[in-house]
Amino acid sequence: MITISRLYYTQPLLRELHTDIVAQRQEGDKSIVVLAETIFYPTGGGQPHDLGTINGIPLLDVYEAEGTIYHVLPEPVVGPRVTAVLDWERRLDHMQQHSGQHLLSAIFQDEFAYTTESFHLGADYCSIDITAPFLSREEERQVEQRANELILQDLPVLTYTLYPEEFKDVPLRKIPDREGPLRIVEIHGFDYSPCSGTHVQKTGQIGLVKILKSEKYKGMTRVYFLCGARALADYRHKHGLCTNLVSLLSVPEGELEARVQSELERRRELEKQLEELQGEMIRFRAAEIVRAGEGPYYLELPAADIQQAQQLARAILNLTQTAVVITLGGRVVLAHNLPQGPALGQLVKEQAQPLGGRGGGSATAAQVFFSDPANLQRFLELLRREIWVKAEDK
Repeated sequence: MITISRLYYTQPLLRELHTDIVAQRQEGDKSIVVLAETIFYPTGGGQPHDLGTINGIPLLDVYEAEGTIYHVLPEPVVGPRVTAVLDWERRLDHMQQHSGQHLLSAIFQDEFAYTTESFHLGADYCSIDITAPFLSREEERQVEQRANELILQDLPVLTYTLYPEEFKDVPLRKIPDREGPLRIVEIHGFDYSPCSGTHVQKTGQIGLVKILKSEKYKGMTRVYFLCGARALADYRHKHGLCTNLVSLLSVPEGELEARVQSELERRRELEKQLEELQGEMIRFRAAEIVRAGEGPYYLELPAADIQQAQQLARAILNLTQTAVVITLGGRVVLAHNLPQGPALGQLVKEQAQPLGGRGGGSATAAQVFFSDPANLQRFLELLRREIWVKAEDK
């Protein structure tokens, strides 16, 4: 183990560092570097690693193994003295999300006795899994309101080491199952949590906490949230959507929801009318087909979908005793109501599948798809030459 000064703890606002390379090795096409001291936080405690550069070379990963911090680069660094530059926006984002999570977890536990079992800090969203079988909208609102009140109080966020004999003197929210001293993150007078992550120095730096939604997850509830710049970006995006909808629908913002509800209801009614009209057209077309001649009927409907083809087949069978074969590109819909007609599901299995067809069905209705047009034609010829002819002879 190489002892390294972890400046991301002692000087979390430090963005640039001049230091020495302690060790460097090559692993495949990656260079693994150990620095005498580092400003880069390694992946751990639910928080992703920092990014930045070492002598202008971009960091790919930062991880800890047996107490040593390793920096992964795409190429070797020329040393021994180097300049490390932190991706500050990423660090600040992680500090805002992580400190905001501490606020939410503490409030859920204090006000509703829901403990936090896991925390995820991802690129697109953050979440906590809490021991609530269900979370109401009112509970979400209360927790979010309380979190933002604590942000406005601009409480100090302190970090310090606590030894086992001192655990009883501090109201820790949770004691990890591990031996030895703990690094504590305290939101002054409000929350005391063991944590190895990076945090803001005052709650005001979190900026804002917004709960997005909650959902049931493995007997618990997963709560999705955003903090700080992420929450602002989310608000900016949604405000833009709202503004555009107000313009498109020519309605005041206060009436937007009612107008959208009205438009959706109108659309459902139009879809119902369209479905009824399509049903009438299909029945009319079926009558025309039956009047034009006797079956079996071989139809090509390249622009139709499966549901429309099945509806047309049923409409024809309602008018006469026959068989229907409808092709839609590489797909075939089969149906009949012949007393001695073939079992269509079995037919597909025995005749279509050996030709590369994929499908199945019941005795009187089936469908099959061919990726090879030549095999599709072979199957249709087989139907014309043998199967329906034999059925009619019976």
